[in-house]
Amino acid sequence: MTEQFDTASGTYDQDFTDTLIGRLQRGLVWKYLDETISNRGTLNILEMNCGTGEDALHLAEKGHRVTATDISSEMLTHAQKKVSEVNVKHKIVFNKLDITQLNDFECVNQFDLVFSNFGGVNCVNGKEIGEFGRNLKRLLKPNGTLIMVVMPNMCLWESFYFFTKLKFRQVFRRMRLSVLADVSGVQVQTWYYSPKKITEIFKYEFSKIRVKPIGFFVPPSYMETFVKRNKKFFCVISYLENRFSKFAWQGRMSDHYYIELQVK
Repeated sequence: MTEQFDTASGTYDQDFTDTLIGRLQRGLVWKYLDETISNRGTLNILEMNCGTGEDALHLAEKGHRVTATDISSEMLTHAQKKVSEVNVKHKIVFNKLDITQLNDFECVNQFDLVFSNFGGVNCVNGKEIGEFGRNLKRLLKPNGTLIMVVMPNMCLWESFYFFTKLKFRQVFRRMRLSVLADVSGVQVQTWYYSPKKITEIFKYEFSKIRVKPIGFFVPPSYMETFVKRNKKFFCVISYLENRFSKFAWQGRMSDHYYIELQVK
């Protein structure tokens, strides 16, 4: 998996971060994230799957200390370069970390918040995700917060997209045991988890606080070319996403969902 993300790192910002869809979805995540961490002082935050550092930079600019980790050395290189150009670089430390090997992660001080954006958790298979949750509790302070942005096992937009392409075997592909998903042109093995499934798996370590949809009206990023050609349509679905995409049930059928949990 390291090699796949190393390869994807060169065009990740171009393919997702800086796209219309990517910016809108990340803006929604930041809205909910900022609601959670505002007025809590300076937090010690662990970010998993930090990619090119966009979220680490946002959190540092909010005044928090961030340990930003990723399995890909190339992703970390891009992130370090991005952060080196701003005045909050002293607030961010970068480490290489495979989230399926959290037992090996040396945690000197427990974290107030663990954060994983845009499907990082979907790289953990069904046999490992229970242990993954137990390790996360070890890394967090009592009453610490875990926030993940996860791809569910159903996405209305994705099913519609494959149906219109007459790729009927792909219409419900997220319901399979695992899928090879495209990340910047690279195939990455991916497991999809509904909000109910995540809540069930983590129930002994965490209590669910809330679930929010990310990408209910707005499609997955591989439809970027379509929305660029149809700017008025994108304006409409952006309005709908910001105005009406806010209910937990929508998270079951969105491109991603935001789930917030608290240590028991």
